[in-house]
Amino acid sequence: MPMPSIAGAIGKRIAGALLIALGGLVLTTPLVAGRWSLAILGLPLIAMAIAEAYIAFTSPRGAEASAYLPSALAFLAGNVLLLSSALVGHGLLVLLIAILTVDGFGKIIVAWRSSHSDRLPSVLNGLFDLACAAVIWSLSRFIGIVQAIGIIVGAYIVAAGWRLLMVPVEPVAPDTAANVSNVHPDAGLGVPGNETFARLRSENDSGSQFVRGADLLWLSTLGIVFLAIHAGRMPLTDDMLGRISPFVATVGDVLMTLVFAMVLMLPARLACRRVTRPVERLAWSLRLDTEQGAARMNPVADWLMRRWLEARFGFSLRLREARLSLPFALILLLRLGLPVTAFFVAFNPIWGFSWYFNTESWATGIYQKLTELRVDPWRANMIDAVTRAYSGGDELFRIDPQGTAGNGDFSFLVIGDPGEGDASQYALASRYLKLGQSDDVKFLVISSDVIYPAGAIEDYEAKFYLPFQGFAKPVYAIPGNHDWFDALESFNANFLEPKAARSAMEARVEADLGLTGTNARRIDNLMAHAARLRRLYAINVGIQRAPFFELQTDDFALLAIDTGILRTVDERQLAWIERALDRSRGKFTMAIVGHPRFAGGHDIPPMAEGQDVSESSEKFAALYRLLATHNVKVAMAGDTHDFEYYRENIAGDDPARVMHHFVNGGGGAYLSIGTALDFPKESAAADWAFYPRTDHLRAKMDAEMPLWKQPFWYWIRWFNAWPFSVEAFSGIFDFNRAPFFQSFMEVRIERSKKRVVLILNGVHGPLQWSDLQASGAVIPLGVKPDDPVEFIVSMDRQ
Repeated sequence: MPMPSIAGAIGKRIAGALLIALGGLVLTTPLVAGRWSLAILGLPLIAMAIAEAYIAFTSPRGAEASAYLPSALAFLAGNVLLLSSALVGHGLLVLLIAILTVDGFGKIIVAWRSSHSDRLPSVLNGLFDLACAAVIWSLSRFIGIVQAIGIIVGAYIVAAGWRLLMVPVEPVAPDTAANVSNVHPDAGLGVPGNETFARLRSENDSGSQFVRGADLLWLSTLGIVFLAIHAGRMPLTDDMLGRISPFVATVGDVLMTLVFAMVLMLPARLACRRVTRPVERLAWSLRLDTEQGAARMNPVADWLMRRWLEARFGFSLRLREARLSLPFALILLLRLGLPVTAFFVAFNPIWGFSWYFNTESWATGIYQKLTELRVDPWRANMIDAVTRAYSGGDELFRIDPQGTAGNGDFSFLVIGDPGEGDASQYALASRYLKLGQSDDVKFLVISSDVIYPAGAIEDYEAKFYLPFQGFAKPVYAIPGNHDWFDALESFNANFLEPKAARSAMEARVEADLGLTGTNARRIDNLMAHAARLRRLYAINVGIQRAPFFELQTDDFALLAIDTGILRTVDERQLAWIERALDRSRGKFTMAIVGHPRFAGGHDIPPMAEGQDVSESSEKFAALYRLLATHNVKVAMAGDTHDFEYYRENIAGDDPARVMHHFVNGGGGAYLSIGTALDFPKESAAADWAFYPRTDHLRAKMDAEMPLWKQPFWYWIRWFNAWPFSVEAFSGIFDFNRAPFFQSFMEVRIERSKKRVVLILNGVHGPLQWSDLQASGAVIPLGVKPDDPVEFIVSMDRQ
């Protein structure tokens, strides 16, 4: 009678104990970090899936596909959570419940087919999965989706660990089929045993060591080539993130390889093998008859047939080995998927950049998860450090561009999310450079995401200084989420005064207790790099003292507010906002905020640039209520890469109080398509407009869609991108050919007419009302379709 493997038993117990500890860590995460992150919750689920897959590989059922169902479903659930930022909330919930339900019923069915002694543990595990599905649905209605998922994921991992720890180890029966050397490894072929198969097995065994060595050599070579390609394409910096970025991209290539192999190549090979089995069966019969002298063949035909049959035989052997050994399985998948990945990596720049299919951009997802929960503590420490360095108060954070005080008219430009450094950004350059030559234009504000993809100092020359070279007026900025990915170091070095920049960077290092790759040498290098670029390109930048600021004149106030990655402000900045609003009483007040309140037709949308920010919704709403309470008339924000307008009627004693909301994020990044293609039938505001129009965008996408992106385009057209959102698919499409739909705004403070005029500019100048899709009382009465888009707001004091 076969006995359990001692090593297998120990490994299973260790895996179980580790999973219980991991589940406990997940359950206690909010006690340490304050909350759960859906993307982070996906990582322990994937770890659990790998552990269960390895146990299944080494179990007596290692050759059965059903043995891998729990690990496959856990792996799917983990990846669903990693993609949660792009999933619609209820779509995410439905998918996780479906995965738990399928897993539960799968375990019950397996238990029904197993021996009586093994049924109870499997049935209990299946019932536990079904209970998790029911509980997650119930909890989501009371404590929210994220909290419910966090509790269930922790409990699910603990249960998986308990199962591995307590369930008896099954004895491993000998694989008799593998030991019968004269049997073809593809049992489905139905060919009787023959000594020819024994000879072919012997030849494969004798050459297997050489073949595996050759496999490792060419797989390693491709990996090194991928790493070299990414290192050449990506900016290498002297900090930790810069050093690991090419490696993260290469790991992404490996993951893409495994996905291609499992989803595309291996199923295709298996389907082809199944369909052509009758041909193979006939070919084997003919070959065996030929070897026994019962038939004769043309030498060339005989040689071709032998090569084909031996290749099929070798593939069947490797497939059998892969079912019994995890290392062999990985090698098989890499053999199948790497050629496709190599082709993809080489030709991706030719087919067109895509944020989702370019593994070099995947590193930014890592950066975001590393930084998003640290933004507020970092910023608070920066504010304290700058205040100490200057021995001052709120006046430190004021800007005073020449020509804005007094009674004269002036204007300024606001450009959101410009920094991709490609044709879509440069398409606007001639227009804002021309406006910058006007005496009326006094300064320019970049309202979000100065530099993509990760705010690196090495990208500033191509994506900021070159596009803005020739703009002689002062340039100010508030950071977007991508600028925070390097802990705001490059933004500080370029946009803050040198003294403030150094103080802010040193304060960030102190906030992290020195556990960072940034040291005094790196800070010196950043400061020198930024100073050199400012000098060479003669751009008037580096004249603010924080990632937020205010402009105060007698009758006009401008507040620029940094909302980081998750739409949050720390206590220090919030206190400054309240004091700045008090200083703005009785003036026409405009706010430029890092994230918009209205976007895509929704009020406080749960997504921001493809990321789930729903947990900050209440505090973010409170920020905009604060602005409304202080009679801020215009709120403008970037982050969403298009132009949108919403007119909000403020509830209160005065029915005439209105706040005008502008989404102004079309300054050069890939176009956000969710608004034009998925605008709700009932908008959050009755009066709205957006650019580009739906028909214009559809025409562009129909005309320019490359073949390999067509499936995603049809997914949007037929299924509205469910269970994702159309907006989440924006990163797939990045067209850098005309017609361009990028835009920015000129804000004219016309004191002579007691009004503020906001003018929407495109690549060819002011856009026309016919370029916009609008509803309600947006388009003024009496204007013509070809009149320029101008939003006029009275400066009368209230």
